Amino acid sequence: MCYRWGLMLWMLSCFLCFAAEAQNISNEGKAFWAVFPSHDPSRNGNTGIPALANVRIYITAKVASEVTVSCGTFNPAPVPVPANTVVWVDVPRSAAYIDEITDVNRSVPGKGIHVQVTPGHEKVAVFEHIYAGARSAASLILPIEALGREYYSMNYTQDQSNRETSKNFLVLVAANPDTRLIVHKKDGSTFPVLLTNAGDVYEYMPADREDLTGVYVEIDPASPDNCNKRFAAYSGSTSLIIGCNGSRDPLFQQLYPPGSWGKNYGVAPFKDRRYVLRVLAQQDNTQVQIDGQSYTLNKGGFFTSAELTEASFITADKNVSVAQYSLTQACSSVNGDELIGDPEMVLLNPVEFNVKSTTLFSSDQQNIDHRYINVLMKTSATSTFKVNGQVLSATWNPVPSNPGYSYTQIEITDISSYLTANEGFNAVAYGFGDHESYAYSAGTNLAANTYFLVTNKITQRDARNACLGQESDFKVILPYLVSKITWKLDDGAEEEGPLNPKVITASDGSLSYAYSYDKNITFSALGQHQVVIKIELPNDGSGCLSEGAEFIYPFDVFPLPTADFNVAADNCPDTEIQFTDLSTSNLPDHRPLNKWLWDFGDNTTSTAQNPKHVYASSGPFEVKLSVGLDEGCMSDVKTFTIHIRPKINAALSAPANGCINKEIAFADASSSAAGPMVSWQWDFGDGSAVSIQQHPKHTYLSAGTYTVTLITRTANGCQSLPAKSEVVIHSLPVVDFTLPRVCVNDVAQFTNKSANVDATTAGLIYSWDFGDGTALAADNVSTQVNGSHQYRTGGIYTVTLTATNANGCSFSVSKQFTVNGGHIRPAFEVENKNALCSNRKITVQNKSTINSGKIIRLVWYIDNAEKLTVNDPDPDAFYELSPPVAISPAAQTIAIKLLAYSGDNCVEPLTENVTLYPAPALVFDPIAPVCLNSAIFRIQSARETLGIPPQNSSYSGPGIISADGYFDPRQAGVGTHTLTYHYSSAAGCEESVTQVVTVQPLPELDLKRDIYLLSGGEIRIDARASGNNLRYKWVPATGLDRDDVLNPVVKIDEDREYTLTVTTGLGCSITGSVKVHLVSSINAANAFSPNGDGVNDTWVLKYIETYPNVAVDVFNRYGEKVFSSQGYSVPFDGNYNGKQLPVGTYYYIINPKNGKKLIKGALTLVR
Repeated sequence: MCYRWGLMLWMLSCFLCFAAEAQNISNEGKAFWAVFPSHDPSRNGNTGIPALANVRIYITAKVASEVTVSCGTFNPAPVPVPANTVVWVDVPRSAAYIDEITDVNRSVPGKGIHVQVTPGHEKVAVFEHIYAGARSAASLILPIEALGREYYSMNYTQDQSNRETSKNFLVLVAANPDTRLIVHKKDGSTFPVLLTNAGDVYEYMPADREDLTGVYVEIDPASPDNCNKRFAAYSGSTSLIIGCNGSRDPLFQQLYPPGSWGKNYGVAPFKDRRYVLRVLAQQDNTQVQIDGQSYTLNKGGFFTSAELTEASFITADKNVSVAQYSLTQACSSVNGDELIGDPEMVLLNPVEFNVKSTTLFSSDQQNIDHRYINVLMKTSATSTFKVNGQVLSATWNPVPSNPGYSYTQIEITDISSYLTANEGFNAVAYGFGDHESYAYSAGTNLAANTYFLVTNKITQRDARNACLGQESDFKVILPYLVSKITWKLDDGAEEEGPLNPKVITASDGSLSYAYSYDKNITFSALGQHQVVIKIELPNDGSGCLSEGAEFIYPFDVFPLPTADFNVAADNCPDTEIQFTDLSTSNLPDHRPLNKWLWDFGDNTTSTAQNPKHVYASSGPFEVKLSVGLDEGCMSDVKTFTIHIRPKINAALSAPANGCINKEIAFADASSSAAGPMVSWQWDFGDGSAVSIQQHPKHTYLSAGTYTVTLITRTANGCQSLPAKSEVVIHSLPVVDFTLPRVCVNDVAQFTNKSANVDATTAGLIYSWDFGDGTALAADNVSTQVNGSHQYRTGGIYTVTLTATNANGCSFSVSKQFTVNGGHIRPAFEVENKNALCSNRKITVQNKSTINSGKIIRLVWYIDNAEKLTVNDPDPDAFYELSPPVAISPAAQTIAIKLLAYSGDNCVEPLTENVTLYPAPALVFDPIAPVCLNSAIFRIQSARETLGIPPQNSSYSGPGIISADGYFDPRQAGVGTHTLTYHYSSAAGCEESVTQVVTVQPLPELDLKRDIYLLSGGEIRIDARASGNNLRYKWVPATGLDRDDVLNPVVKIDEDREYTLTVTTGLGCSITGSVKVHLVSSINAANAFSPNGDGVNDTWVLKYIETYPNVAVDVFNRYGEKVFSSQGYSVPFDGNYNGKQLPVGTYYYIINPKNGKKLIKGALTLVR
């Protein structure tokens, strides 16, 4: 047992230890440098006043802390930061803003925003939000220890508009005095930058809107103390569009040093929106795969994706940086339509640098309406993700190209959110408003050159912190070999350490080196300590590291947790037992435990907090629990002995096979050292009710394989595990047969329709019982497939067929049938037998009878021609027979014969002769179409063709005005009408026939009765006509320009009357007349009153329209022309040039222009 518990301690140490890639540096720290870069403001649409940007610094911490935010002369009092909340500080624009006119492309002192944790307080995380009217941006801010000595700019291509204010920038801020930098431009040229003091800034902004992606900045390797210098870098755009025109937004992100780049990135889409990716390489020949597509990038080179809507996964063989961009509002939705928001850039963290917890802010400044968090993590761990301590109820979507990772999109309303999970995740916080947006990484474990671990000598595990009262050693992991290393703990003396590191090979083949400092130090009090490590490297030309470096690593001494749990002491075997954790972390901040290891004493373990466990055997078991937490310590082992009662061995006896609807017997065969069984639960596997009998019987209703389960209990209350057995239930055969229709003279043949459930007949055997009590026993049964038997006596018999399949399952079907007698008395009656006509059905009524059974069939004939067969006829039923067609006017005698059957060999005939009178044979020839105004005429195109003398004949229908066929088209009206000719013979046989007649419409004509024409004038006759394919004829033709058109022009020298005939294409005509009167001269009115009263408002010249070329001029008394008209379609209304003429006398001249004299006179205008 001691050996096994030692194994458990080793397992726990592995369970709690950090992987070789664990990091000390994250986005949490104690000192930060931020900047407020140039910003292109939006302008008020009404006033044109720009909305100048503001900057706000957000601070959050997992443990309560305190910070000061300062910039230049702005130096307010420290701000308390409660645990897991967000506080913010607004930095004055005047102190921090880098002006795009006066401050770019030069070193500017004191513009860096400095965030400093008060000494003695805990680390914090910092975020920055720049916001203005409709242009926002945000970024995660890195602590000083995460800063690097080189950066690559990440921007986006500016559109080619002429906006001078839309430019890309790269801002550099010093973390140390005398920071000397070299900027490597994309054309290969360089220029130096000197930042004299910490907090000095340099904003590089080319004048030509150059895309700065790939521009490289490093600390000048020739500058003094360059190895101990760090600086921060920020990149972005003052404003730009992405994807389409319409609106702009700035880009702003703090850059990660290449050591913090990665090789694997998961990308979740922005909520309901498209996005673009950009991948940037640090080294030549970098192989990148995006969703399975391969690309090769060189140093400073980048790839920009198309617009994407689904999640993506990126892998590379060397470190790369990845940025995600949202689009301009007008085209940002997944369908390319408008959706609120504007361009934004966020630098993503690789999945290898994930976090397990973070507190983030989600700003609602300025006019941000919707705020989201994208979370990406391993699919297997999504159930552990929580927001503010609550398990997330959102949908997780697998990444299509890498389903091992899933993402979710959470819409939130709180400014502050606390995210946690049992495994690492990457998160992006972002927000959208009308034409504005922001986005930033929600936290990361950043790559660094080194990391520091404390080795617990008791548990042999590595952690970031030491444990109270337990011996500890130290180690540091470096990516290179050193020539010398020294260690200093707190205020102790500096000691040189051994140079025999353990070599660690990563999954990508890269090497790291673990240097140990074995001192067996035991800490007796809680508190914070630090180790200072100094190294020297061989002078191998690797740059500044050959001069040595110093690393300061703070760590804490944590108390041991206390393991405790609750469980029932006495339990049943094979039953789930609940173990409840009662352990405490003993940390001052009451941080909860997150690691548990249970040993249940039966060679099984669990890492759940509150596990459930089943013991498979009886006896006492010693349960052990040890607990711990990330970055914390492992507890001592808590032990407790529980007792498991004797095991129950449930067993059952059941047949292997059975049949549907056949009862099956089951038997209990269980045993236990605890005594006999006292209860039973049988589940027969078919959904039926549970049986509590010890030895039940059961009937299955469907075929199939069923699992029978038995659970038993003993008197001590313990329950067995289920005992199970399978039973195969076979289908019954499907039994059916057809009954014959027989009489006493027939042999009854029964047709077998039986089959297996699969419609085959293989393996079936049969047994027939004919139910004939008068037959010998041997003759009353059969094993043939199809049975046959002759019944000697008529009556009702029950026939039974039993079929048995290859599985021994049988089924029987019984049917009753009738054996009919042989004494048949056929009989029938003919309706109206003395008035039968050849054009009407002959109706007969069955009157046949039989001594026993029933008549099964009637067959009817007329003159030996079969007319009708009736199966299973009803007594007294009526039937109709078709008579032969008449071919002469004479009556004929026909024979109606009936055959009545009670079986195939039992039949009786009956014949009766009747007289059949011929029906008239009528013909109605077609009638030619007629016009509506045609005269009444007689129709005589219908006749009888057999020569049968008429008793009566007549015509009827629309337009028929007498029975002898006179037709009036006007009474019938326009259209096609059906006429009927009816004919009856002396024998009462009647027939009728129909034919159609079409009455054609007349054309319509509208013609004025009188027309007036000035002497020497002409006019077109105003006539209107309608109809199809019309023709026209005017009489006389004298004075007309044409006599075959509807509207000829007339010119006469005396009064004349004209007649017009209009004819349709079908020959239907109508006429009309018009009288043309000749007027000798124009009768011009000598006054008119254009006052708007509707009377004499214009100067009327009657019939002047008959002078089509007439010229009318009106002059005032000064000889000035105030009206002139060629033709007089618009009469003079007393206005000139849109103004009313004054009352007075005017003069006119009318020129007919047809050889007639001018007409002159005076005209008085009154109002």
